[in-house]
Amino acid sequence: MVFWLALPILGEQLLNACVTWNDAILAGRLSPAAMGAVGLAGYVGWLMTMLFGLVSIGATAIVARSIGAAQEDAARRTTNQSFVLAVIMGLAATSFVYLVAPLLADLQNMRGETASIAIWYMRIDGFGFAGAAISFALAACLRGAGDTRTPMYILGAVNVFNLGASWILTFGLESLSIPFSGIGVNGIAMGTALARWFGAAWVLMILVRGRQGLRLERRLLRPDFRLVFRILRIGVPAAIDGALIFTGHFIYMMIVNRVRTDMPQDVLYAAHIVGVRIESLSYLPPMAWALAAATFVGQNLGAGQPRRARRAAHEAVLQATVLLVGSGLLYFFCAESLYRLLSNDPRVWACGVPVVRWMAPFQLAMAPIIVYIGALRGAGDTRTPMLINSAGLGLVRIPVSALLGIHFGLGLIGAWTGMYVDLTIRAIVTAWWFHTGRWERLKV
Repeated sequence: MVFWLALPILGEQLLNACVTWNDAILAGRLSPAAMGAVGLAGYVGWLMTMLFGLVSIGATAIVARSIGAAQEDAARRTTNQSFVLAVIMGLAATSFVYLVAPLLADLQNMRGETASIAIWYMRIDGFGFAGAAISFALAACLRGAGDTRTPMYILGAVNVFNLGASWILTFGLESLSIPFSGIGVNGIAMGTALARWFGAAWVLMILVRGRQGLRLERRLLRPDFRLVFRILRIGVPAAIDGALIFTGHFIYMMIVNRVRTDMPQDVLYAAHIVGVRIESLSYLPPMAWALAAATFVGQNLGAGQPRRARRAAHEAVLQATVLLVGSGLLYFFCAESLYRLLSNDPRVWACGVPVVRWMAPFQLAMAPIIVYIGALRGAGDTRTPMLINSAGLGLVRIPVSALLGIHFGLGLIGAWTGMYVDLTIRAIVTAWWFHTGRWERLKV
């Protein structure tokens, strides 16, 4: 049951990965400066996705509990309130990124053309954030109700749309004798923004008609502050967790930009960004199984079956671990091939291939971190993941990376070693906390 619930989510995650890799391939064909801009914008988009968890994580937990307790009316009301909150969050995110884009580029030590490209890329990309917030929130409600296929179809179509639009807007259609030459790197961002709104329109259309007992209704869109507080009580720690994770990663990127190296700065940064794109493959199985575990745990706790919820989470970790063995082998044997696919600069390959090979044995740490945290969030425990993640980044990754990468002069591999140590420690702590079982007694 865990496998079949997770499988459609994995399909969705694979299509998401195709888009991020597509963006990297497009940027890699333009210049290292374009690759750096796309990488920074990817981090900012990732931050917004985590902040949108303020709505989507709370919505999943409450909808799952409501469905498990056979309270469909409560699930419908949660869906409508989540939609309203998502619109507010998305518009706020667009405004925020537009204003702070120059500061973010400056903090990453970007100058001249690289900074200009990054600023406008982030601003254009930001116009799609409201559409993304709506899609994520309503997809989270559907998953909480046990429907993981509809979000896969919708977000899968969004990603296919994104792939086509980005290529056309970046390189044009002159090869097809159509007089449009493309707009360069900004075309990648514009394709992403348009695709996000396409997805929002589709999921709105489905939920206006109704699906899986959930429906958007005008009478339920009026603020229900008691229910909003329930969503936020679960979601706020998750959003804070996302902000802290982003802050930690942003500081980590600042360390990467300052490590000792014989390579030019834009080449080092491009090597790091390509490595991050390759590393993103590690997140696909555990993220899919984490969302499945969140649904399974929430519904079983709502039905008064905590033992079954615990068994499902353990099974999800086991299945994700098996899949991560494959990604570890891929990184060890195919690191150079992956770098050649994403960049045409041999200097980028030389800088980044060793760090990706060194990542292979640490794949097994990803499953307990991500899947158990997904299970905890499905139970409504969002505070513990916030504490574990922020402590890992602030007390382990950042100081170890700075020590090895800057002080001892080990370069990019020193900075990435800090990440590997962090992942190992967090995996142990997260697994221990889940096994204590304290999450079973939480009320949402």
